[in-house]
Amino acid sequence: MEYNKIFEPGNIGKLNLKNRIVMAPMGNINMADPIGRPTQKMIDYFVERAKGGTGLLITGLVPISQGIDPTTEEDNETTYFPRIDGSSRTRMSGWRDLASGVHSYDAKILVQLTAGLGRVGSPEPALKGKILKSASTNKNFYVPVLPHIPLSDRAINKIVKSFGQAAANAKISGFDGIQLHGHEGYLMDQLTSAPWNRRRIGRYKNKFQFGIDVVREIKRRCGENFPIIYRIDLTQGLQESYGDEVFKKNFKGMERTIEEGLEFCKALANAGVDAFDVDKGCYDNWFFPHPPAYFDDMPYVEEIAGRLKEYFKKENIDKRVIAVGKLGKPEIAEKVLENDLADFVMLGRPLLADPYWPQKVREGRVKEIIHCMGDQEGCIQSFILGGHPCCTANPYTGFEDTKKLMKTDKPKKVAIIGAGPGGCELAKTAFLRGHDVTLFEKTDKLGGQYIPGSNMKIKHDLSRLLENTRYTMELLQQKGLKIEYNIEVKEKDLKDKFNVIVCANGIIPFIPKMNGLDEIRHVEARDFLNKNMELESDIKKVTVVGGGVVGCELAYSLAYEKGVEVTVVEMLPDLMSGVVHANRSMLLWMMMGKGSPSGKKADALKIPIKAYVSSKVIGFNKNQVIITANKGRKNPYEPWITLTPDNIHVPFQKKLDPNNVEEIKIDTDLVILSMGGKANSNLYFELLKEKTAKEIYCIGDAREPGRGWEAVTAANDIARFI
Repeated sequence: MEYNKIFEPGNIGKLNLKNRIVMAPMGNINMADPIGRPTQKMIDYFVERAKGGTGLLITGLVPISQGIDPTTEEDNETTYFPRIDGSSRTRMSGWRDLASGVHSYDAKILVQLTAGLGRVGSPEPALKGKILKSASTNKNFYVPVLPHIPLSDRAINKIVKSFGQAAANAKISGFDGIQLHGHEGYLMDQLTSAPWNRRRIGRYKNKFQFGIDVVREIKRRCGENFPIIYRIDLTQGLQESYGDEVFKKNFKGMERTIEEGLEFCKALANAGVDAFDVDKGCYDNWFFPHPPAYFDDMPYVEEIAGRLKEYFKKENIDKRVIAVGKLGKPEIAEKVLENDLADFVMLGRPLLADPYWPQKVREGRVKEIIHCMGDQEGCIQSFILGGHPCCTANPYTGFEDTKKLMKTDKPKKVAIIGAGPGGCELAKTAFLRGHDVTLFEKTDKLGGQYIPGSNMKIKHDLSRLLENTRYTMELLQQKGLKIEYNIEVKEKDLKDKFNVIVCANGIIPFIPKMNGLDEIRHVEARDFLNKNMELESDIKKVTVVGGGVVGCELAYSLAYEKGVEVTVVEMLPDLMSGVVHANRSMLLWMMMGKGSPSGKKADALKIPIKAYVSSKVIGFNKNQVIITANKGRKNPYEPWITLTPDNIHVPFQKKLDPNNVEEIKIDTDLVILSMGGKANSNLYFELLKEKTAKEIYCIGDAREPGRGWEAVTAANDIARFI
């Protein structure tokens, strides 16, 4: 396929761009020093994407409301965000280096400025005695009992002026324009949309006014030819997400409709905005602006970007529209441009997974693209837990400043046991460094735990990544990498034959002893997935024991693909504890029958999945699962909120009485056990005991059951070290 549209030059205002690819703004959390200066980590992160061929890059959000919105700062006025506000020459350090580094590769770069976080900011400042702020009196997203009081018009006007100063700082530092962070329910969105702005008096009771004032102030300070992109959710989509009852109760029946969003875009265009990066959703349905793997490709581009593009044509408005949302497959990006749904395509996580996506597409090497798997464990969950953006599929993302692939001057014979994601990464990296590598796999396929996962339709992104991995490994085989299939390696097979041995041989599924389990049909989750979820014809009801992410993905897939009635039982107080908010909330949305991979209510489950949390299986009968469920357990579905990390103390959480339980019998035809597993570490410890090689390592699930991110990261680290 030819990708002519993607590589057509284009313009945003007076800014000329070499192609139609825009790197989405993704928070550069903890990539600046404690006073907000970009570090080498942040600079190298963007320069790598410029090298890869992206036409326009946009930084992650840079707050300008310090001293007004307490959620933008930490103790002693430190910050985990980059800063370009104010007049501090010290704080300006690093920004010129970033802009010039990107420009060296004929790419352009904008700074994304944000008014702040408001109600979606961390509740921690309130626990330290600070007053939280928002557009009106609003509840904190994470801890709803904490209120945010309305900002004064004077404070809002100060924020407007700060936008102008920050934009002027960006311009003098060499940046090519500004993107305004007006979407997703952050403070700028709170000030400009109905769910959160209920002001009755003053200048900003007009919900459009704040956005208009900010645009005019930037143009006043920087000139009419300094381009502005406005990032906007054309609608928050709350009613379609929650349904009428919860929408009226929790959001007072208010949101920005698409029609109002179009009107707002027209007003912003008249004020001087040059282009619109347009999506839908907010924190309260975070899966829309951060679409997980479960969505089909481009789930709302036609509805949102296409609608705005059509509206601008009708109104004779000459402004650019940028489409976003699951466009990582080149054929999908090309389709959006060919069908005139947008003028540019925006890629976020696809450029984290593969910074050279543009170059590979231009050179016809599409099969070599490292595809984003949509787990969001590195790009989002990492910084929620105190880290910085990184990537499961690409271990160099966020570490461009420290991780380099360098040839070895001392080649070694390396054996890797297990061809899962960790084993493949280690084999690839060690081989490219010049080592003599043999990869042993006990089955006839590469992929490890990615294989059962990719057998669910909602994991199509994982399936694409798996195809890419296998293709890459085939190319390396042609160059000399050795892969041995259908071999379960023993210690004696390795003795004195290798300098380095790495165990990446995975997990042993955990099936506890439970009363009556032998009396009922049952199967372990991974075994069931490896057999393509085959069901006997008489199975109409299924119970999944274990409400982690695997159990919930499987439960939904059974209902979605097979049409069976499914129940989930989970011991913990919440389903999918520890899973990134966007993925967790979308899966709950689909499980409760409110939405679907297409994004359309019409495709939702007709019979929602029933879920019991704070519940324990105590036994089985021939066609029943017997559980004890805490009577004070949460409703696992509605409304769904994010779960705070374990290191943040929330004093308002209710403790359950462990003795307040009821016995429940669940009719079922099949039990699927999704209860995790234990490390398959026996071979590793035997190798250590027998001193089979000079260097012996263990990674991934063979060391400790975990996520793909840990396995791939450890594999890459070891491969670059040996």
